[in-house]
Amino acid sequence: MQKSLLAIGIALCLGSTSLLASQSISHPFHAAQADNAPADVHLAVEIPAGSFTKYEINEEGLVFVDRFQSMPVVYPANYGSLPRTLGGDNDPLDALVLTREALHPGVLIKFRPIGYLKMIDGGEADEKIIGVPSSDIDPTYDTIQDIDDLPAIERQRIEAFFRVYKQLPEGRKKVELNGFGNAEEARKMIQQAMDNYQKKH
Repeated sequence: MQKSLLAIGIALCLGSTSLLASQSISHPFHAAQADNAPADVHLAVEIPAGSFTKYEINEEGLVFVDRFQSMPVVYPANYGSLPRTLGGDNDPLDALVLTREALHPGVLIKFRPIGYLKMIDGGEADEKIIGVPSSDIDPTYDTIQDIDDLPAIERQRIEAFFRVYKQLPEGRKKVELNGFGNAEEARKMIQQAMDNYQKKH
């Protein structure tokens, strides 16, 4: 009897192992977008708000530590990439989402784009979409529909961070900021990036 139970247990373990091996883990950057995108879109969080550590999601979908910030500044909002998008640099669009609590790296959140930061990094466009949680996630932000609805101090914090975060070590790419674009422009940018992804995949 004991031998039979042992054999059954081994068979179950082997079956579970082969099942796990046959299942591929979905990469966050290829996760489905929101049904009503680009009005609401998903963000794959890489760096939590308030973090001094720069995390990245690698090609296998794993979160790893890329580096620690050389400048003594922390991320002003949750930072990550929009799944199923491709920007002009052939990478997923970057975005920041303001929340009442920092989010964990690797999670997805549905948010409402309210604008974007016009940024040039090393001579190349590197815009940052800015958003707040969708109404069904957190109605706290329902009054914030466009970038001008965001308190001026929040916009200034975002600009201040990106203005200085690459100043050290010396010799890194120069960052230029050119103000903010509005929600409609951000949605158009996201739609174009979603179309780019569809064409490639």
